[in-house]
Amino acid sequence: MKNEFTEEEDHSSFDLQNELNKYLKKWLWFLLSLIVAFFLAWLYLRYTPKQYATNASILVSTSDKKNTSISMEDFSNLSLGGNLGAANLQDEIAIMKSKPLLYEVVKKLNLDFQVLNEGRVITTNLYDEVPVFGHLEISDPKKFKSQSFSFTSVNAKQFTLKQQDGPEKTHQYGDKISLPHAAFTLYRKPLVDFKFPLTLKLVHPALMVNELENRIVATQDSKNKSSIIALTYVGKIPQKSENILNELIRQYNKDATESKNLESQNTATFIDGRLDLITKELGNIEDQKATFKRNNQITDLVTQAQLSVQNANEATKKIMDVGTQLEMVNSVLTYANSANNEQLLPSNLGMPSGLDNVINEYNQLVLTRNKTLRQATNSNPAVIQFNRDISSMRTVIKENLQKSRLSLQSNMAALQQKVNENKAAVAQFPGQEKIFRNIDRQQNIKEALYLFLLQKREETSISLAVTTPKARVVNPAYTGLSPVSPQNSKIYLIALALGLALPFLLFYLYFFFDTKITNKSDISRVLPNIPLLAEIPTADKEAGDLVMKNDLSIYAEAFRILTTNLKFMLTRIGDRAPVILVTSSVKGEGKTTVSMNSALILSSNKKVVLIGADLRNPQLKRYIPAAVLGLSDYLSDPSISVQNIINTSGLTSNLDIIDSGSIPPNPTDLLEDGRLKLLIDELVMRYDYVLIDSAPMMMVSDSFHILALADVLVYVTRAKYTEKQLLNYVKVVEADENVKKIGIVLNDVDKEELRYGYGGKYGYGYYTDEKKSLWKRLKDKF
Repeated sequence: MKNEFTEEEDHSSFDLQNELNKYLKKWLWFLLSLIVAFFLAWLYLRYTPKQYATNASILVSTSDKKNTSISMEDFSNLSLGGNLGAANLQDEIAIMKSKPLLYEVVKKLNLDFQVLNEGRVITTNLYDEVPVFGHLEISDPKKFKSQSFSFTSVNAKQFTLKQQDGPEKTHQYGDKISLPHAAFTLYRKPLVDFKFPLTLKLVHPALMVNELENRIVATQDSKNKSSIIALTYVGKIPQKSENILNELIRQYNKDATESKNLESQNTATFIDGRLDLITKELGNIEDQKATFKRNNQITDLVTQAQLSVQNANEATKKIMDVGTQLEMVNSVLTYANSANNEQLLPSNLGMPSGLDNVINEYNQLVLTRNKTLRQATNSNPAVIQFNRDISSMRTVIKENLQKSRLSLQSNMAALQQKVNENKAAVAQFPGQEKIFRNIDRQQNIKEALYLFLLQKREETSISLAVTTPKARVVNPAYTGLSPVSPQNSKIYLIALALGLALPFLLFYLYFFFDTKITNKSDISRVLPNIPLLAEIPTADKEAGDLVMKNDLSIYAEAFRILTTNLKFMLTRIGDRAPVILVTSSVKGEGKTTVSMNSALILSSNKKVVLIGADLRNPQLKRYIPAAVLGLSDYLSDPSISVQNIINTSGLTSNLDIIDSGSIPPNPTDLLEDGRLKLLIDELVMRYDYVLIDSAPMMMVSDSFHILALADVLVYVTRAKYTEKQLLNYVKVVEADENVKKIGIVLNDVDKEELRYGYGGKYGYGYYTDEKKSLWKRLKDKF
């Protein structure tokens, strides 16, 4: 057999019902925890001031423009009233919660001057029904610190102030009271009488500003992209909260108006300065333009350019006409010089100076002469006259042609000079136009800017005269009827959760770190194949731990169940008496008590002998007086017979006792001796049951020498005493080849751990145990 202790892990399935039962058995603790939790919740609700949520909403006018560059179109669309800049709602929220703005709220509402009524449990801040009010002026904010005074009214004109660890001083209402780095004035409200002392608290405005900044919640509806800002303030006094939000909106609009007016004033100053400068620049440009026109003899540059081009074109056409006429005059003159008197000259050619009529007359004269020659000779006086007239007329025609030629040549030269002059003027126009356009452009820009600034000066004047609030109040400050803190249902729900969770957590930690056996489930999970013979409840301290005759208690009944189960295990032993060995792992688990009570139950109708085999630390002497001779004497001295060591128990006639005897120096050697087997062989023939109370098996090896002599091994464990790891040692004992049968007894079990009978869920109802009231059970429990 292996005598070594081997630890084995428990791989059994999780038993939810068993785990729940462990907590259900502690229901009294849960009940007490709930009572305490609900009482504390009631105290909290009773003495915690109610907090109310005050809400307000405003519509803020904002600009969607993101471009900060300024163009002429931006200037023309600029509106100086109510909607300046490109700030979004988040910027407006930051401005609304800015410290300078909140500081104005604090000073306007005198939030830095507080009147308190100190009660036995809580301190109340008086606001609506405050009998006095005051105004605090701080000369050096960096050095001033918040202060408190005890205030008592003397009469309608006087009052006393006392600072902690300071003298009490009398003052009059309306007088300025000086303090280090500050001063304040206290006023009495008419028709408000009071006699109880109050506390005046002068709070540094910076602290109140920080408090308002933390408690005021400003949000925007980002989902619907609305320009509405919702304001929320949670406070103890609804009227005070409403005043704070309404004053915050007023200060926000006031700040926006002042910023707008300051911008308008700066804009007006800027516009006036620019108007003066642009007026001078515009006059200089107009003088420059007049000088340019005068020097270049220009009235209208475009019209004059068009006229020069038109004159050049017309002169060119005239040159072509004059050239044509000149060419024809030259041709006729050449022909006239070469022709004789009989030839006709060209006519109807559009000759100048009426030459066409003269040529026609000349040709008519030649034709007339030629007709005359047909009837007369050259010597005919008529013919001679015709020839004389023809020569004279030809000379006239030649002279006229020459004069016409000279006239045409002179006219052509004049026209060509005119064309050249017009072309030169046209060539100068691009440069003049460039210079003139530059001057004209500067004039147009200055004129446009001048007119724009005049318009803006009027708009600025209107903006200064008309004040439009930036934020339009959608909903003025209003307070809900129900407090938001503390919420009764929520507090009681938290109390319920904590009342259940706290004991649960404590018990969970207790069970988690508890290494002791508590009930039979702890045993069955580790040793499922070893039967549990009985659960022995905790013995009554008043009645003792021995089972008396006709004892009908659940303690006695547990031992009856134990002996009954033992009888079932011993059905096939034979004619001899069965040997029952009772042992345990360590000292203190109750093996002697189990042995003694089992022997008492079995001896009710059978002959039983109980052997005290724990030679090192005998415990039977707790129940019966120690005998002179015992087992150790018998084993060490062969002269001592069995009859010498058997003694009557004195408890019942059927129960005999063999005491352990003198404590020997070598108990293991004695138990290995064969005389122990001879003793057992003789006893099994005399008695109906032989019980052996042996030593703990983990502490000494004495009990291992008795295993081969026992028919059944009763292994005793003790609730809330035996370590769970020690159950693995039972497996080692069970594996021993000398162990025939083994059963476990769970001793000292709390009655609430018993699942069936004996004070558990299903009691038989005919035991003599007194039914205890709830109050008595609580007293026993705690």
